[in-house]
Amino acid sequence: MTDEDTKRNQTRAQVAHIEEEVRATQPLTSDPLPVFELARTYSGQQEGGGDGGDGSSFLLGARCLEGRYGQMRRIRGDGNCYYRAVLYSIAEGINMSSAAETSEAELGRLSAWAKDSLDRVVSQGYDRFAVEMFHEELVDLLDYLKTSPSADGLHARLTEEGGTSDYCTWYLRVITAAHLKADPDRFLPYLGGGHLDVPTFCAREVEPMGRECEMVQALALAEALGVRVVIEYLDGRDLDADGQLFRHTLGPAEAETVVTLLYRPGHYDILY
Repeated sequence: MTDEDTKRNQTRAQVAHIEEEVRATQPLTSDPLPVFELARTYSGQQEGGGDGGDGSSFLLGARCLEGRYGQMRRIRGDGNCYYRAVLYSIAEGINMSSAAETSEAELGRLSAWAKDSLDRVVSQGYDRFAVEMFHEELVDLLDYLKTSPSADGLHARLTEEGGTSDYCTWYLRVITAAHLKADPDRFLPYLGGGHLDVPTFCAREVEPMGRECEMVQALALAEALGVRVVIEYLDGRDLDADGQLFRHTLGPAEAETVVTLLYRPGHYDILY
């Protein structure tokens, strides 16, 4: 068997691994839902989702969200939710404002970034052949957005089992890992779990599908993509002095694309 055959087998094994790990009954990304459904979830301390904490605090936080947001999309709770939510939100946001000049410029920026990203990934030790088909899937998705697809068409493409969302989700994990590896001294102090170095952390916590996203990964992906990610924390803590949920904002402040997410312990959804 040649080295090229071995690499092809490794790629096929990675694809099979992705497809196996993302299979579940929950949709990859739901249709839009009213935010007030969150309050129903926590009413009477009937959360039942393993969120823990004081049920009344979760209910108060859910009601607080109703004053700021109208809708949400639930993302499959398979450990890939942060990456999948960022991908969907970026694609949807660009597509919804496709007629605007700023959106066209942002799509052009992201398209150029995606095409160049393969070289950056390879520079951090990843095998070009092993990752290029996943890279091509992201490039193809951004090219697809240039056709201004219908909302239903985009949703179908991003919710197909074993399709675009899964391939791009894994590639975003690689992008995140490459960003961490490019500046290890900066990120090493923030790695949890007693990891000795950034490559070990990436191999264990970033690259495998199904591994939950910690704050350091969330920051790295936002910076790598050049987008701003706003995260509302519904995690059982009391509201702040202004009566709002605790919030984190990641990525460049001047970013054209803004992604707004809801965090509940171990899980991310999209907010509108």
